[in-house]
Amino acid sequence: MSLLRLEGVTKTVPIPDAEPLTILHGVDLDVAPHDRISVVGRSGSGKSTLLNILGLLDSPTSGELWFDDVPAARLSSRRRDRLRGASVGFVFQQFNLLQGRTALENVTTPLLYASGRTFWRRRAIAAEMLDRVGLGHRLDARPELLSGGEQQRVAIARALVRGPRLILADEPTGALDVETGATVIDLLDEVATDNGAALIVITHDPAVAARADLRYRLDAGRLRPSDVEVTA
Repeated sequence: MSLLRLEGVTKTVPIPDAEPLTILHGVDLDVAPHDRISVVGRSGSGKSTLLNILGLLDSPTSGELWFDDVPAARLSSRRRDRLRGASVGFVFQQFNLLQGRTALENVTTPLLYASGRTFWRRRAIAAEMLDRVGLGHRLDARPELLSGGEQQRVAIARALVRGPRLILADEPTGALDVETGATVIDLLDEVATDNGAALIVITHDPAVAARADLRYRLDAGRLRPSDVEVTA
């Protein structure tokens, strides 16, 4: 059974005083639980637009998207938000941490929308996740006192603290040195495996892309299977 499926997805946006711009052209993608997928492409190829659609942040102009075999077009805005919050974890190149808040407070934030026992145990759950990513000793550290690699680990812990079934990583190593970046990819793969989650990494780094089981190239809005190396 598919976790996520796209068929013939296009995305077109209006341009003032010009013809509409089509960013994605007929994208097909089938994502199963446990899949490891990479999407490579140059700047402007449509990677961020594709990520937003995969993560239910945006809707296609045409084509179909299913999540758990349910057409996303049939979901109300509230149901989409709840499904995204419970099932999708985002990891971005820019860490987007809350400044002035500790690592623990940053990771606790997604659990403020949880319910029942998870809500009441949110600080303990967040602390356990930070320990899992190797930052159990840095719970009270604020972002400005953390290295780039440590900030990315906090961002990963925040993305994964609710146990998502789909992890979307947008250039997760772009702001890191090679060694730290490799460690971050190891960590994403390990946590995805432990949670039984699908992992989709959008990148321009051929070394990161090559680690995926299923590799695609996005070129001018068209997605195709590929092993071709891509540079920024």
